[in-house]
Amino acid sequence: MHRVEVRLRVSKIAEALGGMRKWLDHYDCVPVSFDIVRAASGALLVCIEFNQADMAKAFQRDFAEDG
Repeated sequence: MHRVEVRLRVSKIAEALGGMRKWLDHYDCVPVSFDIVRAASGALLVCIEFNQADMAKAFQRDFAEDG
């Protein structure tokens, strides 16, 4: 399994999740797991696992926070 964690801004959660759903649909990708957790810092994290390394890398590339 290939795990990706993406930090979400609470103010943009609906927009971010919608974008992730569109991305998964576009690539016809069904993740092994998709969870949203609150980190100790209070941030929201999307924790998603893929069977394929290339899909995990592409998802990380497209949704990783800038700086």
